[in-house]
Amino acid sequence: MTNQALHKKVPFVLGIPVVFGLGAMFAMGLRGSAGAQNTKPPVQPTAQALELQTAFEQVAAAIRPSVVFIRSRQNTRTAQDDGGANPFDFTPGQPRSFRMPRQRAYASGSGVIVRGDGYILTNDHVVQGADKVLVRLQDGREFSGIVKRDFKSDLALVKIDATGLPSAQLADSSKAKVGQWGIAFGSPFGLNDTMTVGIVSSLHRNQQIGMGANGRYYSSLIQTDASINPGNSGGPLVDLYGRVVGINVAIESPTGGSVGIGFAIPSNTAKYVMEQLITKGSVTRGYMGLAPKEMTYDEQKRYGVKKGVLVMQVQDGTPAAKAGFQVEDVILRFNGKPIESEADFREAVARTSPGTSVPIIVKRNDSEKTINVTIGAADEPKAPATDNAPKAEARGKVGIVVGDATDPQVRTELKLKADIKTGAVVVEVVPGSPAAEAGVMPGDVVERIDGKATPNAEALTNVVKSLPSGKEITIVIRRGNQQILTNIELE
Repeated sequence: MTNQALHKKVPFVLGIPVVFGLGAMFAMGLRGSAGAQNTKPPVQPTAQALELQTAFEQVAAAIRPSVVFIRSRQNTRTAQDDGGANPFDFTPGQPRSFRMPRQRAYASGSGVIVRGDGYILTNDHVVQGADKVLVRLQDGREFSGIVKRDFKSDLALVKIDATGLPSAQLADSSKAKVGQWGIAFGSPFGLNDTMTVGIVSSLHRNQQIGMGANGRYYSSLIQTDASINPGNSGGPLVDLYGRVVGINVAIESPTGGSVGIGFAIPSNTAKYVMEQLITKGSVTRGYMGLAPKEMTYDEQKRYGVKKGVLVMQVQDGTPAAKAGFQVEDVILRFNGKPIESEADFREAVARTSPGTSVPIIVKRNDSEKTINVTIGAADEPKAPATDNAPKAEARGKVGIVVGDATDPQVRTELKLKADIKTGAVVVEVVPGSPAAEAGVMPGDVVERIDGKATPNAEALTNVVKSLPSGKEITIVIRRGNQQILTNIELE
């Protein structure tokens, strides 16, 4: 997304030689030539190169009429302004931040017509906070648009009063492969009708962008090295068949411009959101209340699986907790379909209607088990509160100080819930320790370490003493209304 400041025209300076004199000399040379003019090009491309060029030309001819320029009049600024010019900017080595252009009366981006009766897909951040949206077609016609938004997916639909429009075809993004051509269309820096070419350089990128109310979690993004810049947001990423595989949304850049790492929302996600916005005006997502994790090679060996996702958290009172899910369950299948990645699981849950009962196969304690869960409606959980702990001497190889949950002083100072009767309670976390790096907090109740129960502080200390330094272990903790699994490498 770009702003009005980027629309200022830069004068093009053309280097023009002394045309008249050179032209006269060239004409005299032609009159004196006895042979016919040689029109053969200096290079004869191979047949394969010409075929590829023709393919790109065909894609351009098919897609360009469906790509639109979107200009929105902003009534408020909806995200923190840090001076960045591009909608999203990842700076390696620094906290990833959500950036929007400086406050301006107008902002702009791209979109793609997905239905001939006037429905246009774009990014939510292109039209977020706008009180008026103007759409310009490739043929020059302009229309005012009505917006339907879905903040969570960063997708929006703009409806214009037109029919018979050229629309793009959405591909099945689950079939996208690394190495296939990726062709981006849009209006970078306000330069309408721009096409850039690259490849799909990676798949299934998961990114959290922004903080607090402005934060979004992007699941299973498509990565491309096709040049994407401010203003490309909302435009299509297309395959060599001329089908839309993604909606351009973000870039990784230390400069604010393209460095060859761009991201697009998969077309399957866009199609799902689009259909709900058209039919219902909003998006309803399924919810379970557990946190899945992509498994490492070592975790696959530890739990004896080759595929699946590991349950890291289960929140009390949620559909997952009521169905009996536990941390360290490995989810293998969801409603009969294999689960191979975190993105697979999140997508499967989100696309299941609330109230639906779904069988889920998990591996637990070396055996498979079917758990039937009734999917709930998505509702963002609140982060659990943490408490200040008293100072004490750090002990062990983990980097925590623990007390007994039965100790009245510990219960009072850490405000333990009444239903916590036993356990080793973390009263201090040593800065820079393995526990600190793993995210352990004061007030956490350690339930087991490396598979062994820790009903009190002494039991925890004995377990840790028996483990060798350098070993990576699992720790199950209770934090507020959540049970959490984390990994720690002992010092």
